[in-house]
Amino acid sequence: MKHSIMLQLSAFAIAITGLAYCKPADPVPDTVVQREDTLSISRLRSLNASSIPSAVLITDVGSEGVFKLDESDRVSIDNTGITLVTIKGHRYKRDFTGAANLRWFGVNTSNVDIGPGLQMAVTVTDDIFVPDGNYTQLTAVHLKSNLNLHANPGKVLITLPQSYISLVNPANPAVNLDNILIDGLTWNVTSRQTGTYGVIYIDGPSVAGLTVQNCSSTDVAAKDSTNWFTLKIQAGKTAANIVVRNNSVQAKRMACEIFNHDNYNIYAGKTILIAGNNFHDCHFGISLSGPLTDLTVDNNYVKNCSLFGIEIAGAAQNVTITNNQFEGVFDKFLEGSNDGDGNGSIVGGMVVAGNSTVGLCQGGVQFFNGGTIAFSKNKFKMSGTLELSHSTAGGTFTENSIESLANKAIICDNSPNNTFIGNTISNKASTENQATFMVYGSKATNNILTNNKLIKGTGGKPYDAVLGGSCQASMNYDGAGNPIP
Repeated sequence: MKHSIMLQLSAFAIAITGLAYCKPADPVPDTVVQREDTLSISRLRSLNASSIPSAVLITDVGSEGVFKLDESDRVSIDNTGITLVTIKGHRYKRDFTGAANLRWFGVNTSNVDIGPGLQMAVTVTDDIFVPDGNYTQLTAVHLKSNLNLHANPGKVLITLPQSYISLVNPANPAVNLDNILIDGLTWNVTSRQTGTYGVIYIDGPSVAGLTVQNCSSTDVAAKDSTNWFTLKIQAGKTAANIVVRNNSVQAKRMACEIFNHDNYNIYAGKTILIAGNNFHDCHFGISLSGPLTDLTVDNNYVKNCSLFGIEIAGAAQNVTITNNQFEGVFDKFLEGSNDGDGNGSIVGGMVVAGNSTVGLCQGGVQFFNGGTIAFSKNKFKMSGTLELSHSTAGGTFTENSIESLANKAIICDNSPNNTFIGNTISNKASTENQATFMVYGSKATNNILTNNKLIKGTGGKPYDAVLGGSCQASMNYDGAGNPIP
């Protein structure tokens, strides 16, 4: 019995020893060799050798470059452009400085849709250069903070045949957009989509430090009424330090629209610069609307906007409109209109200076919310009238040249306490002149008209005050220099 037990124990020990010898050995870690191999992207991804290079020179056309092994990274995805992952999970990172080239991400002019590749690039890197060429985009790209997306101005054309939107805010409106530069892109919108959107369409997040410059766009072939640049400030959100400059745009609806309609009595948009742009053949060239503050609209060329060339609406404050040029056909080429919903109060007044028309403009100028406007050295030749009304009060109008075809060149419609000094005001070409300068309504009191050249049209008066308005006129003279009593 004892002998049998001993034999069993010996057999068990032998079996355990045999099993120990049959256990698979732990895998031997891959050996990293300090060398640079020359491979294609596909060969690197399939790399399965136990001896791997510390660096790889990629040879694929458009993706050429050196990728270095990052042994500490086991999670980054393969994005084609700056990270490549082998079949065994090794990460190779592109060695580069400056901007990432969009071609690295498999984007080229033959792509049916550059949207997915551009989205990948935006997701994984902050500085992206779009190479020269003509591209097609079907899928909108969500922007992110700290992004520089740029091209050689006039050398990149992105056609949008399916969606009006090229660049849009993050899908989650709680994610802010900060420090973004969009520079040098050109769009051609040919979409037959139904709706009103915009090529650059931001609706939801708070935005700070956004610049769009040196871009161009046209949607003349599109089906519906679209914007080019739209920034909507949602309730509880803000926008600050917004710059739109040196762009050339035709848009069926609005070239540039920034509005704050959902923050009642809160100036949620501030420090906005619209400068050096060429906006033409739109319904509105520039529309800044709602409680906004610290607005500068400078040196823009605005042509043929069927409604308004430049519109400041909704109780904006601290507004400067300078050195803009207007040409062609408008309803009003310059409009400051209050939306009437009490969204804030007028503080100070607009500064409107150095603006001019190119030839004779169809349309006029209207200020409903100019506050104590400072209106100087503007030179307007227009078919319409300079109308001052409602909360435009206490302004000063100096050294302007206003030439109108209308029966009133300037009217103060219930607008009081304005002072006009040293202006040339003419409606000489009007065949049915009422008054070259008119004060109208019981609230239009204490308007001062002194030392102005008044050149009236046929009939009527050089100046008049009616329906309770009052005008203190002195030292004015006609076109020949004769005093006007």
